[in-house]
Amino acid sequence: MKTSFFALEFANRDTWEAGISREARPGYSSLHSFKEYGGKFGVGIGLIDVHRDDVEPAELIRDRIAYAVKVIGDPSRVLASPDCGLRTRSREISFAKLRSLVEGAKLATHDLV
Repeated sequence: MKTSFFALEFANRDTWEAGISREARPGYSSLHSFKEYGGKFGVGIGLIDVHRDDVEPAELIRDRIAYAVKVIGDPSRVLASPDCGLRTRSREISFAKLRSLVEGAKLATHDLV
């Protein structure tokens, strides 16, 4: 397939437990296929579950990003994103989730540098 980028949902299948081990991030298990089959394409990893109102803590977002980078091996190939659109969430919940996504990405960036 000729593509430079994949955007996939992961968060709604994942736990809310802390950690960057394979056991702590079961919702991200399909990322291993990207490493196994190689490629230089980017992967948009869904970090926030758009099907629930609970707001993911920034530290959970950081762990999910760190795990994705650990699996993919190249931080430049990982893009932080929600699982999908937030249309079914209220404006307040949507903004809170996006704020957490940004804060988690900042934490991950700080940790990766």
